[in-house]
Amino acid sequence: MAIPKKCSGIGSCEFAKLSKSGPQTCGPFELDGRDAAMYDHFAQEHVEASGTDLLLWHQDLEESLRDPLYDEPIDRVWAGPFKLKGFVEYIAGTPQMREEGLTVRWQGTIWIARKELEDTKTPAPLEGDVIKYWDNKFFAEHGVNAEEGVHGGYYFDVINVDDDGHVQDSDHFVGLTITVLRRTEFTAERRLDG
Repeated sequence: MAIPKKCSGIGSCEFAKLSKSGPQTCGPFELDGRDAAMYDHFAQEHVEASGTDLLLWHQDLEESLRDPLYDEPIDRVWAGPFKLKGFVEYIAGTPQMREEGLTVRWQGTIWIARKELEDTKTPAPLEGDVIKYWDNKFFAEHGVNAEEGVHGGYYFDVINVDDDGHVQDSDHFVGLTITVLRRTEFTAERRLDG
């Protein structure tokens, strides 16, 4: 069987039979709609099966009342909560003893499939948004001021959002890596309560 000198696409290259004399020339990697849908499905399927329930509050900075001098939001308008699923890395608290007393900071990472946001019509998370998770009976006593109900669970400030999972170094990405932070000196749920 002859080894083709040129490949007409990714599927036609017989990589197991390449000659040792030199590399074959293949066309550039192109991602069509079917491939993109397949990669999105792979990214979303395992999160749906074993992910953690999340609630996201998104800041609507255009509708928020802004300070005329500093151009900072002084009366925030929130969209949400939007119910999502994502992978949450276990976040251990880091205690700090200061002059003001003991404070604890929790900083970690959450991964959300991009398709999950599109399917639920959720705006892309931005720095300054709030995410709540682990709202179940096991964690309720460790949540917000040991209260159960509406304020049970953990609220975190979103401090960074990066696109993640670029397919074959293309511009198509399948998820978002979100860095979150919780501080005992100023908890994220206080921002939601106004």
